[in-house]
Amino acid sequence: MTVSIFPTIKTRFSIGWVLMLGSSGLMAFSYLILMFIDNAPDLFMIYSAFSLYAFLVLLIPFREGKKWAWMATWILPVVLALTAYFAPEFAPFYYGAAVVFVLGLLLTMSEFFSNRMGK
Repeated sequence: MTVSIFPTIKTRFSIGWVLMLGSSGLMAFSYLILMFIDNAPDLFMIYSAFSLYAFLVLLIPFREGKKWAWMATWILPVVLALTAYFAPEFAPFYYGAAVVFVLGLLLTMSEFFSNRMGK
C-alpha cells in the first residue's frame, strides 16, 4: 500500500475554488460596505458589481467545469493587478488578492484540462 503526500486533483480543485470563491465574496461584501461609508460610492458600486459577478461565475459555471469560466476568471487577477499599479496606496491588498486568484486558478487548471469533467 502506497500513500501519496500530494493532494488529489479533486482536492486541489476544491482548495483553489474555495480560495477564489471566498476572496470574491469578501471583496464584494467589503465594496458594498465601502459604498455607503466613502465619498466615492460610484467607484465602489462598480467594484462590488464586478466582484459579485466574479462570485456568481465561480459559484455556478466554474464549479460545473465550464472551460470558458476558467478562462474568464483570469480577468479578475489582471484587473486587481492593474488596480494595484494605478493605486499604489492600496497595492498590497490588490496584489495579494491577485496572487490568491492566480494560485486558485493554477490549482484548478488540471481539473479543467484533464478531460475528467468532460465539458
